[in-house]
Amino acid sequence: MNLQSLWSGAMAMNGSVAVWRCPRDEKAYFLADYSEFPAKGRIDLQNTESGFIVSPFMNPEGNETLFLKVDIFATTDENGNWDVEKGEPRRLGDSEKKDEKISYHLNNRPDTEISGEKSHFIQMVEDGISAIEEGEFDKVVSARTYDEPLPENFDVIDQFNRMEYAYPDAFVSLVSIPNRGTWMGATPELLTESSTDHFRTVSVAGTQSFPLDKDLSEAAWNQKEIEEQAMVSRYIIEQFKTIRLREFEETGPRSVRAGNMIHLKTEYAVDLENVHFPELGTVMLNLLHPTSAVCGMPKLSALRFIAANEYLNREFYSGYLGPVNLDGVSRLYVNLRCMQILRTRAVLYAGAGITHDSVPEKEWEETALKCQTLLDVMNGGTLSQRHRDTEKN
Repeated sequence: MNLQSLWSGAMAMNGSVAVWRCPRDEKAYFLADYSEFPAKGRIDLQNTESGFIVSPFMNPEGNETLFLKVDIFATTDENGNWDVEKGEPRRLGDSEKKDEKISYHLNNRPDTEISGEKSHFIQMVEDGISAIEEGEFDKVVSARTYDEPLPENFDVIDQFNRMEYAYPDAFVSLVSIPNRGTWMGATPELLTESSTDHFRTVSVAGTQSFPLDKDLSEAAWNQKEIEEQAMVSRYIIEQFKTIRLREFEETGPRSVRAGNMIHLKTEYAVDLENVHFPELGTVMLNLLHPTSAVCGMPKLSALRFIAANEYLNREFYSGYLGPVNLDGVSRLYVNLRCMQILRTRAVLYAGAGITHDSVPEKEWEETALKCQTLLDVMNGGTLSQRHRDTEKN
């Protein structure tokens, strides 16, 4: 079967669907849950069966996490063909195939929002800087939306394929859930990776545009970006201290590429057999989300500012998602560089980390840059293709 057939069969069953590819993975994965609605509740990674989870940004106790169980599971082979490993996919009849347009789930998102207006975003950044100067918090992440009309021939599967091709170093996903809508993204940020023998997390922050044909060793970072990334790293280490975990390896920071942008990244790894802490993945998931990279520091005061000033329901943006207990490993990613696909338009999401060194206009430009990386792919091009064209010239 091909991906279009798998997807269309699941939509015909009104099922929940997740399609994804992990960074630098040769395989892509398809999962369909035929329940009326996916299960919802706090996740215990040690004891949860294989599946795919999606969490909204606002999920303080973890009770809003959605779990997609495996009714249909398929992967790609070395030739890119889809092999069904579990379940019997619904196959459309000839009369159903006549409707060539690929369907997807919608939600009832309002038509207009103030969060996309530049004047509102600039004011929010200015208010955030003032709050930092008054000692309310050290950092806050301010987000906004951008609306893009869908082309007449828009195909959600074709869009996923282009995005997957354009972002080899990202976790690329397409998720469609009844009443919760359809989300697509390419995130550079791992939240947690855990198995029976290891745990891993990263701090990713700082953003700048960087030509695809330029070597990462040439990257230069200013003080604001370095400090912003250091805050995220300190946040992770504070969570380790909370549970008295001292045995971890820290690597970085180093520059990493995400499309035509780069970020600073530090990795943290724990040998679970050495520390005898098998439940660390679940414990750290609940401690880390939302990280200071998507919320701020201290967490509670930053959350209060976001709730009072953003005028935006982030929904799944800056939440987390990913496969759990697939081949014994759970990999969850922060849902960044993402968009929600509506009937006639896509809603793109972007945020910027605000510190005392922030310049409002530059923070607006950073969010525009983050949106543009998705728009470039959405409107027919791919970053990888442009990279090859650059190399030829």
